Amino acid sequence: MIHCDNVTDVYKKDKMFLWLLSAFKAGFINSAGFLITGKFVSHVTGFGTQVGIAMGHSDYFFGGELLVIPFFFILGGVITSMVLEAGAQKKARPPYHYIQGFITALIVVVILIGEWGLVSTTEQFDNDNRYQLMEFMVIALLCLICGLKNSLITWTTFGKIRVTHLTGLSTDIGLHLVGTFFPKHKNVRLKEAREINVHRILTLITFSTGALISAVVFPHMGFKAFYIALTLSAFMTILSIYTRDH
Repeated sequence: MIHCDNVTDVYKKDKMFLWLLSAFKAGFINSAGFLITGKFVSHVTGFGTQVGIAMGHSDYFFGGELLVIPFFFILGGVITSMVLEAGAQKKARPPYHYIQGFITALIVVVILIGEWGLVSTTEQFDNDNRYQLMEFMVIALLCLICGLKNSLITWTTFGKIRVTHLTGLSTDIGLHLVGTFFPKHKNVRLKEAREINVHRILTLITFSTGALISAVVFPHMGFKAFYIALTLSAFMTILSIYTRDH
């Protein structure tokens, strides 16, 4: 992970590529998670309503499965905060490599679950409780991965960048879109540099591109498609280790 000493560093070109790469990976994992389990794993919008509906229809397993998504996503934030804040309070370089390495290890676990045939991407095992339990575990792992990744980027960038969901991002793009292309109509109340909204647009594009590529390759590669996410995550882990003393 590339460290930002202050908020003005966040949108520098030598750092933006990493935020965009993270958005691509988030989109890839979110799409893959949906293809495996039929549920999105990188955002929690709307899950409160879905849980209520499921419980109202006495579908307790499905309701419990949905509850896993926000719980493990939030857990990712808790873990990230505990690890990085400990380093920050000691006025040392935060140990980003611990979180990034943990993300990489979790992706390996997901791949192993798929390679060992413990979760099926078809409907033939839908009524098998063992496979339902393992699917439950995969959802939890993917949500934890996304929670860790989003929290890591958010913490690193002083809360300026989020890479796993598009709701707030799309709102901000819309608020600043006219001013981005026509400076005379720049948002007066929410003043910011033009490149910030350009980065938001690129984040939306890279997230969507990751989701698209995942949707294309996953039906053919199955869990082996996660090797793409693993490669990106391993690269980020190596980068975070290399840059921790620089």
